[in-house]
This record gives sequence, structure tokens and C-alpha cells, in this order.
Amino acid sequence: MEILGVKNLKFAYPNEKKQALNGIDLSVEEGEILLVCGSSGSGKTTLLRLLKKELAPCGELQGEITLFGNAEKKADVFDIGFVMQNPHSQIVTDKVWHELAFALENMGLDKNTIRLRTGEMASFLGISSWFEKKTSELSGGQLQILNLASVMAMQPRILLLDEPVSQLDPIAAREFLNAVMRLNREMGTTVIMTEHRLEDAFVLADRVAVMQDGMIKCVGAPREVSERIIAEADEEMFASLPAAARIFSMTGGKGKCPLNVREGRAYLKERFSDRAGAKLNSKENEKTGDKLIRLKDLRFRYLKNSEDIIKDLSLDIYSGDNLCILGANGVGKSTLLKLICSRIKPYMGSVKHKKGLSFALLPQQAEMVFLKDSLIEDLKLTCLENGLGKEDAENKIDGLKQIFRLEGLLDRHPYDLSGGETQRAALAKLMICRPDVMLLDEPTKGIDPAGKRELAALVENMRYDGMTVVTVTHDIEYAASYSSRCAMLFNGEIISSGEPRSFFGGNSFYTTAANRISRGLFDNAISCGDVAKLCGF
Repeated sequence: MEILGVKNLKFAYPNEKKQALNGIDLSVEEGEILLVCGSSGSGKTTLLRLLKKELAPCGELQGEITLFGNAEKKADVFDIGFVMQNPHSQIVTDKVWHELAFALENMGLDKNTIRLRTGEMASFLGISSWFEKKTSELSGGQLQILNLASVMAMQPRILLLDEPVSQLDPIAAREFLNAVMRLNREMGTTVIMTEHRLEDAFVLADRVAVMQDGMIKCVGAPREVSERIIAEADEEMFASLPAAARIFSMTGGKGKCPLNVREGRAYLKERFSDRAGAKLNSKENEKTGDKLIRLKDLRFRYLKNSEDIIKDLSLDIYSGDNLCILGANGVGKSTLLKLICSRIKPYMGSVKHKKGLSFALLPQQAEMVFLKDSLIEDLKLTCLENGLGKEDAENKIDGLKQIFRLEGLLDRHPYDLSGGETQRAALAKLMICRPDVMLLDEPTKGIDPAGKRELAALVENMRYDGMTVVTVTHDIEYAASYSSRCAMLFNGEIISSGEPRSFFGGNSFYTTAANRISRGLFDNAISCGDVAKLCGF
């Protein structure tokens, strides 16, 4: 039975000539998981928010949305649940059990019903041990599970998820998606999810809808959609496919397209067992220049009586480095960036910089760097603050506009930009300051593969201009493909570091899908291109 239908849906934001959605037709069956994917700016989030009337954006709307088989019926506020991209943006109370009870209290339920529902949902999702904890003590992954539990305690018929794992580490992301699958399989909840990180989400879905330029390009089962993307040589979406499907295509595979690690391993062993043992050599740690920064035996805590977040941490950063720091949510990666640029001070240990070193920090919420109502005003203000005259400022902005592809964005409010546009605009603003060291906190969140390639190219341009770049990221594929060095932060200290091939080659979970697929057949392959090369392609 159809639980949600969309017919010829069109939508345009105020003062925008281009339509964000342009004739969407979509039918969702009760109890299915529908994954909506596509490049940044294709209209995924707009579509999702229009389905939840309380979050619907302002603008001109045409077409019809049918809920629960009745075009005239308006959904109750509690019929459709919504989990947002940022785990922190949905938390409204101080304790876990308060958060679980908050929406139920707003529904007007009695005390005994609230106690039953919160206890039942906490038990179902395995968060009973957090029940009395403060929400401020939870990691990003735990907060997102709590958001899911709080929404599901209301017993919605439809669950909308807007890139729910974009800010989670790989293990926390899998835990969240497994929880979603249980809710779907055991409670029959209909799930509509948008996502850029498709490795795990793709195989979870019953159907996949691919969006492009505000339209649905194709809809079908995950394997069917994968095979169509491969057959049409759709470069934009190909990079988003699971690694098994990309390896299959890159090695001339025929027949049934593999979608997960198990199927990918079976495909490689069947076709390329004669090449077993082939390997790519690891390089020595790429220390590109002089030592710029030395962190020695650092210890840091935010409150006097709290536990140390950073414990005996030591790390050297070199001129020209493109260093990626990985680790679980809440392990202290963002804190480490602040220690590197001396925004906060350790209570033990030392931070030594090369004399005269300047820093710029791009925060996890990149929109926080903007102060004005339009991007052009913000860039002009930054030029003024850095001593540039009017003519020099105009030339500087013209140059940045070309490098960071800001044409058509300068007159828009920074908060109206997409995730990829926000990252590019924020980097452009920070580049006006000409720092020696650029610190990036989760710069790839909410960005499609094409956007990540653009970001990597911008980082390389920075390094070419003499800049050192340190990136905190959960995006293993990005770190494996584009960094010069990687380091793992665990339990407050750096426990491992090295160039990407050696760093990821021995890991079991903090490694790429391509490495898990080829492990045991090939050594040190960490990308789909590596695997294809070792297969002779």
C-alpha cells in the first residue's frame, strides 16, 4: 500500500529563478526503506523538508503530496519523524531521559505511558545505560542514536533521515544504520533517507532514487540502479557507488553487480585468484619539509574536576604536510586542532611553533565564520580587516571567485548555501588571511564525491602556495585518497601514524571498503583504483 505519493512537485525558493525541485514524481510503499541520493544541490534536503510540513522551507510550491492514501488528509505533527544531519541541532534538554520524554510530554501523554515508551525505546536501541547521563556527555554517535530514539518514541509512521551519518565516525555510522534497519524490520516503520556516504546505506535500502537538478533521474532496486549507472557511464554518480560495484565496473565485470564487501570479495577471488599476492609498495612517511609544530606530552581537560580529553599526546607537523587526523566521535579531534593553533592551552606538556607562524581554523560548522547577510559583504569586510584597499580587495575577490567557484553565490546569504558551497566560501574567506597553517574540522561533511575532489584540489593549491594543512575527518575514503599522512587519535593520544597505504593497509575497521574487499588477495590496496591496477586494468 502506498503510504506517501508525490505528483509533479515543483518548488522554488524566494527570489530564485531556478527551481530547486522540477516535476518530482515518487511513490513510497508502506514499510520500505527508500534511499534518496544525488550530488550536492540536487534537491534532496528540500524534498525531505517539504514532506514534513513543520520544516518546509518558504517558497513557491506546486504539485501534490499524498499522505497515507488520502490527498486531502494532513499528517499529524507526530505521524512523520525527522532526524537532522547535525546530531547536536536536535537536542533540546539536559539529560537523556528528559530528551526521550520531551516530545511525549508535548503529545499530552500521561506519566505512565511516557515512562513505558521511554523505557521500551531505550531498551530496544540499547541505550539504557545512558538513561541518567547528561546529553553534554554523549559523543556525536550517541547523540544521533538518542535523536532517533526520541523521534521513534512518538511512534511515527514515516521516518525521514537527512544525511544522518555525515558527522559520525565509520563505526558509529554503522551502528546508527543498523538501528534504523531494526526499526524498519521489527516495527514496520517506513524510512526515507538522504545520504552521500553510500557504502553502507546503499545495501540497506529496498529502493534507491537518484536525483539530479531537482528531478528524479531513476528509481529502482540498489543493484538495478548500480547497473544502470555503470551502463550509462554516469561519472557523477559512479563515484558514489559502493566500492564493490566500482571495482566490478573498473575491472570489466560481467553479469550480476556486487554491492557489498562479501560479494566484492567473492567476485575478486573468482576472477583474479591467479593474481593473488600482488601488492603495491608503501612509501616512507611523507615528511615534506621542516618541522613547523611540535606537540610534546600534552594533557588537557575542559573542567578542573573532569577527565583528561588529551593524554600524553605527542605529534610533529611538517612544512607542506597534508595531515589527516582520524578517530571516533568525542575522542578529542576538534580539541586537538584548537591546541595546535593555541586557541586553548594544555595544563601539561608543550606546544612549540616555528617563529611567526600564522593559523586559520575552519570549524565543523563552517557557516560560523560568516558575519554578514551576503557572501560578498563578508569577503569585502575580511579584505578590509587584512589591510587591503578597495581595488586590491576587488582583485582578490575576483581571483578567489574563480578558484573557489563562487560565481552566482556572492549575493546570497551564507546560510542559504549548500554544504559544498558553504565549505568553498568559508575556505575562500580564510584564504584572504593567508595563513601558514590551515586547520580544517570535518570539511567533507555533506559533500558529494565531486565536491570532495574539488576540496582536495583546493588543498593541493594551498600546499603549492606554501601552506600546511591539517584536517580532522571521519571520511576514510578522502583521507586515503588525498592525504600525505594519516594519524589515529584514541584514548587521548596518537596511537598510529603513517602514509595512507601503510596506515590503512593493516586496519580492520578504520580502513577503506576497497581494502576490506581485496584483503587476503592483494596487499596494501586502499582504493578502487589500486585494486583495478593489481587486477591488470
